[in-house]
Amino acid sequence: MRSDHSYSQGVDMRKFQFIIIGVFFTFLISGMLQYPLDAQQQPSNPDEHMKGEDFTRILKDEWSYLKDATDEYLKTTSKKSEFETSKEYADRIARTKAAFVAKVDTHIQEQKYDRRVFSVLFKASLISYNADLQRYLITCTGSVEAPYDIPTLRCIVPKNPFVVLTDSVNRGFRTSALRVRIPTDYRWSVPRDEAKEAKGDEADLFYEVRFVLDLRQEDMVKQAKLKIIPTQISMLNIASHKVYWSVDIK
Repeated sequence: MRSDHSYSQGVDMRKFQFIIIGVFFTFLISGMLQYPLDAQQQPSNPDEHMKGEDFTRILKDEWSYLKDATDEYLKTTSKKSEFETSKEYADRIARTKAAFVAKVDTHIQEQKYDRRVFSVLFKASLISYNADLQRYLITCTGSVEAPYDIPTLRCIVPKNPFVVLTDSVNRGFRTSALRVRIPTDYRWSVPRDEAKEAKGDEADLFYEVRFVLDLRQEDMVKQAKLKIIPTQISMLNIASHKVYWSVDIK
């Protein structure tokens, strides 16, 4: 007959084996799940497709946010106090500027502007087709309202061939707008059959411009900048989703 001591050792050994097996399967299952978990953690950011008025609303909201933040920063740094040395004033400006930049950067992260892409529609127009050269003269008849510049805040569209920011005064009211402006010497190269198809689709033919917003203010001195950056322009039938023409904007 086995002694109680031998029996106890056998039980303890089986417990130990079960623990080892349990730990092994825990690590095995964890490793199997690691890949899909990592894949899920990768940001998935499809374009946000929208009409012009919806993009205008986003631009105005960000314009207001930057205006308020900039006004607060300038208010607290515009003057050196009577009993403040020049070095103390410079140090205060540097601290306040760092806090201002960090505040805007936090806003960018919260609103995911470092990842969001806005696809905005502008009405396309087909002017005339040259059947001999197979070239189409195209233009744009639409625009999207945008915020206008003020002394403490400027809206910027980087120079590019297709999208501009215009500023005008109409009946005493100042307005700004994003416009697709096809270069005067540009012609869409397209075979005749596809040109005919596009002409038949003209009622549903739009330019879709992809934009990203850059709100970063590291280089701001006395005027903040809201950068509206076009990255791609396409011409498509919004009913069938057929893309006729697409160009990356650099």
